[in-house]
This record gives sequence, C-alpha cells and structure tokens, in this order.
Amino acid sequence: MKTQARRFYGYLKKDSMLLYKRKKYLYLFILLPLIIASLFLFALNPKDYNIKVGVCDLDETDISRATYTDLKGFDPILFEKDNCHDKIQSQIKSGKLDLGLIINNGLANDIKNLEQSKLQIYYDNTDIAFSNLISWKVDQSLVPFKRQIIGNLNTELSNKVSTVRDGVDVIMSISSISPFANDKIKTADSELKKIEEMDTEFLLNPIWTDKVPVYEEGLKKDAGIVYIFPILAIFIILMLSSTSIIYDKNTNFLTRVKSSASPISYLLAKTIFFTTLVLIQFIIMLGLFMMNGASYALPITGLIQLILFVGIIDTLIGFIIGLIANNEGIAVLFSLMLSFPLMLVSGIFFPTQALPGVVRWIGQTLPLHHQINAAKSVLLFGQKLSNTWIWFALILFIIVIYLIRKE
Repeated sequence: MKTQARRFYGYLKKDSMLLYKRKKYLYLFILLPLIIASLFLFALNPKDYNIKVGVCDLDETDISRATYTDLKGFDPILFEKDNCHDKIQSQIKSGKLDLGLIINNGLANDIKNLEQSKLQIYYDNTDIAFSNLISWKVDQSLVPFKRQIIGNLNTELSNKVSTVRDGVDVIMSISSISPFANDKIKTADSELKKIEEMDTEFLLNPIWTDKVPVYEEGLKKDAGIVYIFPILAIFIILMLSSTSIIYDKNTNFLTRVKSSASPISYLLAKTIFFTTLVLIQFIIMLGLFMMNGASYALPITGLIQLILFVGIIDTLIGFIIGLIANNEGIAVLFSLMLSFPLMLVSGIFFPTQALPGVVRWIGQTLPLHHQINAAKSVLLFGQKLSNTWIWFALILFIIVIYLIRKE
C-alpha cells in the first residue's frame, strides 16, 4: 500500500516538474485565461465606443444637422460639399473613417411635407463583423431623432385637426341644414374623431415589440464565464495532457510503468493533476469576473461536480490524442483540430439555433456543449449536476487503458 502511495505521489511530482520545466506551456496555462477573460470583459464594457463617421450634409438645415449631431456612439466629421461622396468613400477604403453618412438635399422639406426621406450610409462590407453591427447601430442611434420628428408631426396634426374641428362644430350648430347634409357632417365628425385620437407613431411602427429578457440584464456579463471556462479548459487540457503522454512515451517512462506496476494508478495521478490545473484556471477566471462585478451562486457540491466533469473528460480525451499521435507537434495539431470546431459550435461565436440541423446535432452531442450547460446550471442558477457523465468518463478510461496496453 505504501509503495502504491509513493508511486502515486511520484507521478504527481513528475508531472508538476515537467510543467514547470516546459516554460512555454506554463506561461500559456497561466496567461491565456487572464487574457481571454479580460478581453471578454473589456468587450462588454468598452469605454471609448465612438465610431468615426464622415458626414456629407447637402441639405444644410437645422433638421439635417440634428440627424448627425445627436447620433449617440458616433464621432461625426463634417466634409465640404465638393466631391463629398468620393472623399468619404476614399477615406473608408483607407481605414480613416468607419462610416459615411450622406444627407441628401431636400431632407427638411420632405419631412415638413410629410414625405419619406432617405439617408445613405457608406461602409466597408469586407469587414463582416462591423457590417453586421451597422444595420442595428445606426437605426438605434437614429431612434431619438425619429421620435422627435414624430412628436413634431403629432403637434402639427393636432393643430390642423383642431382648426377643422372648429369648422365642423360651427356647421353642426346651424339648424337650417338639410337632413342629408346633416348625415354627411355627422359622418365627417366621426372620422375626424378617429384622426384626433390617432397617434402618428402608428404610421411608423404599427406593431410595437417589447423585448423582455427572462433573466436580469446584468446576467449577460456574468454568463461570459459559462462559455470561456469550458472552452479554455478543453483547449489547454487537451494540449497539456496529450503532450504529457507523448513525453512519457518518448522517454520510455510509460514502458517502465507498464512493466513495473498497473497503469491505473499512473492514469489516476495524471488525471488528478490535470483536473487540478482546471481548478486553478477556473479560480483565475472566476476572480477576474467577480472583480468586475459579476456574482455567482457558487454551490460547493455543484462546483466540485463541474470541475470534475470538465477536468476528467478533457484529460481523458487528451490522453487518447497523446496515445494516438506520434509526436508533440501532431498532438498539438490534433488538439487544435478538435477544440477549434467545438468552439465554433459552442454558441459563443454563432447562435446554435441558427446552425444547420446536422451541425447543431453534432455540437449538442459533444462534451463541450454539455460542459457549457453544466457551467450555466451551477454558476448562474446554483443547481447540482447529474452524474451521468461518469459513464462517459468510464468509457474513455477503458479506451485509454486499452491504448496503453497496446503500446
């Protein structure tokens, strides 16, 4: 028993010293969660979120100036009217401007005459992420200006209707009009009441949608760790555990383990070691998110289940990669080939609901999907996990034992 304990301790010490000696892996293990989590938090809370927009105001009226001076989140730069279109397009192509806004001549007159006017937006459509943002960002920024126009229209319409109402009231007070004319006046009066009660915003937005999140708004920032922790864990642990097995194969350490003792204690020691690394990564990221105001349920039982689930499954998959691969380079390549597609279907880059049916099904059957859901259940809702993942871990463990004995 003491011999087995000494061997187990020796395996843990060997992996610890190996990680310490391989500086590049140690630095990657520590720095990657710090960098990725910090970038995620910064992206959700940018301090300088102004988009440079070149403005070509061909109308030069108070109303046209209001269209770009009141744009929230934009930094407008007014251009001279001569060759304005060409200058703006040129600066967008060179990267000096993010957007171009063209206000056509007659904007104020169109609005005054209750006619629809048009704004032209120039943007770089080769920047896919920015292109997707623009359609939403510009519309959102113009909402206050649009509401101001609608408010002015309501006032003007109310004044005009009031004038007509006075005339109708005078006519209805005349008793000598014919019954036919009286019926027509009553019909006109009824229609006039409808116009008086009508809100002109109905013309712009006949159906109003009120988007109500089912959870608190602040939960969006808190939920970042739900995706980042499992994704980083699978990337780092696959690489570290697979290259560790490769190192043991190349130094014949694995051969000595097979000849002198059962590989089970060897595998258990390595699994505990890499699961501990998962725990360290989790603590680093959790600390960063909590320092930025995030709050979590943190149930002890659920946290232990989550760390074991992520650590054991990822480690065993890494062992399989290391036992199949011939060298560290191939093992790292295998790890990237497996983890990168999993990231794409995880839901952090693209909504899983928008993925094709087959791709969505594949993504939902792979471990990362279940690890993300497990992190959400534990950290956001304080729930315990089902232990059905242990059966999957047992299957992976048996495969690892088989591959070691086959070596």
